[in-house]
Amino acid sequence: MSNRLIVCIMVSAMVLINLPVSRAQTSAAQSSTIKISSYMDDPFVKESDIRRIDASRVGQDQNGKPFLAGDRVSMIGEDYIYRWNAAHTEVSKFAWNPWPKDGRSNNKGNFNFADETRFPIHEVERDADGKPVLKDGLQVWKPRDLRLGITTAFAASNAVKPTAESWAGRDIPWGENGLLKIESQSFIEFNAFYSPSAKMVFFGIVPYRMPGETQVRIFETATSWEIGAHESGHAVHHTLKPNGFGIGFYTWSESFADQIAMWTSLRDPQRVSRVLAETDGNLNKSNSLTRFAEAFGAIAGTGAPNRDIFNDKKVSDTDDEIHDRSEVLTGALYKVFTLIYDDLRNREGLDDRKAILQAGEIMGTFLTHTTDYTPENHQTLEDVGKAYLKVDKELYGGRYQSWFVDEFTRREIFDQNSVNEWKAHEAAVLDLRLPRRASEKNINKLVQANLDRLGIPPIYGLVLQSVTHDERFGKTMVRVQVRRESDGMLFDNEGILTFRPDGSLADYYTPLPEVTTSQIGVQSYGHLLALVSQAKLLGLDSHGGLLSIVRGEDGNITVEARVMRGEGINCWVDVYSLEHPEGQRREVIIPTFPGISGLQPNGVQILTADDLTN
Repeated sequence: MSNRLIVCIMVSAMVLINLPVSRAQTSAAQSSTIKISSYMDDPFVKESDIRRIDASRVGQDQNGKPFLAGDRVSMIGEDYIYRWNAAHTEVSKFAWNPWPKDGRSNNKGNFNFADETRFPIHEVERDADGKPVLKDGLQVWKPRDLRLGITTAFAASNAVKPTAESWAGRDIPWGENGLLKIESQSFIEFNAFYSPSAKMVFFGIVPYRMPGETQVRIFETATSWEIGAHESGHAVHHTLKPNGFGIGFYTWSESFADQIAMWTSLRDPQRVSRVLAETDGNLNKSNSLTRFAEAFGAIAGTGAPNRDIFNDKKVSDTDDEIHDRSEVLTGALYKVFTLIYDDLRNREGLDDRKAILQAGEIMGTFLTHTTDYTPENHQTLEDVGKAYLKVDKELYGGRYQSWFVDEFTRREIFDQNSVNEWKAHEAAVLDLRLPRRASEKNINKLVQANLDRLGIPPIYGLVLQSVTHDERFGKTMVRVQVRRESDGMLFDNEGILTFRPDGSLADYYTPLPEVTTSQIGVQSYGHLLALVSQAKLLGLDSHGGLLSIVRGEDGNITVEARVMRGEGINCWVDVYSLEHPEGQRREVIIPTFPGISGLQPNGVQILTADDLTN
C-alpha cells in the first residue's frame, strides 16, 4: 500500500458529561467518573468548568496515579516549542517546552485545575543583562504548571470519538492502532493541526500583549474545546475516508471537522441549555453553537469569531480557500439542522431540549455516513451533497430530501442537473448481493466475478483494500484498489461498494477518476498503457509512491504519483506528474487561521517568535 492522505436515535450514554459536583452524585457515579477541568469554548468566552469524564478513558502511572493517557487518546509532552519559517513550509526549534510533559492528576487524584490562571503571563529566564537565557541555542522559559490546555484537549477528543462511533455504527480506529496522540503545546502560532503523516494533533500557542501592558501573555489553542474537537474531527474523517486527496477533499474535511465539534457539543447538557437560552429556542440566529473560535476575534480585534456557521454564503461569493469555501457547506447543513429541529418540535411535539438533542444526533448520523457514499480519491462539494441525499434515502426514507436539495441549490453546491445526475447514478447501481457468508474471501470472489460490470478495463483488476462492517445499521463497506493484470502492479486508485443489511448493493463508486469505460476508450486502452509506460520511464514511481490514474486539469486522463513527506506538523505531499516529473510540493496542513501578528484594531499586539527574541 502507498502512503495516502488521509478531517438517528437518541443516545443516553455520554462520555463527557457536565454533572454538578455535589451530594447528588451517587457513589457508583463517583467511582466511574473523574473530575476534569475544561473550557467549553475558550478562555475569552467563559471561565473553565469542572466536568466529569469516564474513568475508563484515563490511564495510570507506575504508582497508580491517574494521568491523561487512555486507550483512545494520549497526551504527550514535546521537549521543544517550534517556530514556522516565513513561507510556512519548515519548522525549527525555538525554546524548551516549559509546560508539564504529561497529563498527571492533582494530589487528590483528579484533574480539577479550576484555580489555574485564566490569562497566564509568559515568563522567560533572563541573564544579568536581561537577555533571554539560551540552552543549546534555545530559549529557556520559566516552568509553568498550567494544565487546562492538556485537560481541555483530552476532554474534547474523548467526547468526539465515541460520539462519532455511535453515529457511524462502527469502531473508528483513529491515530495509530486506535490511539490518537496529542501535543497540547507545540509551536508558536495561532493554529492547531491534524497531521496525516504522524496521525497526531498538534496545538499552537499565541503570545500577545494587552493594551497598556508591557508583559506578554500566552493563549494556548488547546484551551479551546471547539478547536480540540475540530482537530479530532479531522482524525475521524481521515479514518472514515482514508483515500481522500485534493482541494475538494480538504474543503469537505474542514466542514466535517466543524460539524463534528458542533454536533458533539450538543451532547453536553450545559451547551444545550446555553444555546436555548441565547436563542429563546429560535435557532435561526448566530449563537454559541454556530460561532467557531471566538478567541480569534478577541485577540485579532475583529470582535467576531473565526467562522460563524449561521451564514448565507454561496459558492460564488467565496473563494476556493478551503476554510472559506467549507462554510458554504456547513452553513447549508446548519440550516437543514434548524428545519429538522423545528419539525421535531412542531410535528412531533418534542420540547426544545429534546428536539435540539435529537436534531444533533440526526445531523451527526448524516455526517459520518456520507463517507460511505462518496468517491474515494477525489470529491467535490456536489459529491458530498449527493451523499446526503443518499443517506437520507437509505436511513430516513427520503424524509429530508427537499430540504437538502433546496439548500444545496440555493448555495450553488448543486446546479440544475445535480438531482437528475444523482437519480441516474442511483438507477445505474448494479444488482449485486453479498454472499451469505460475507467473508473477505467470498467478497473478493464476488468482486473478481464482476469486474466488467464494475467498469474495470480488461487490462486491470481489483484487490480488496478493506472490508468494514457497520454493526449498528448493518451496512458493509468494501474498498477496492486497482491492480494491473499483466504484472500485478498496484495503483493508487480506490473505489467503494456499500452494501445494505440485506446484502444488496446500495452504492458503488469506481476507482477510476470519475470516468466511464467508454470515456477511457476514447483515449484507448493503448493510450492509457502508453501513459503508464511513460510515467515509469520518467521514474514517477521511483520516489516511494504508487502511480495513480487521474483526470488532469485539461479533462484528459493522465498519470501521477503522490508521496507523503515530512513528519509531525511538518508534513506535505510531493506530486510527480508527466508534466512535472521533478515533483511539485502540495500542502496538506493548511492553517486554519490567517497569519496574524502586530498591533490589532483593539490594541492587542500579537507577537511572533521574532518578537520573543529580545
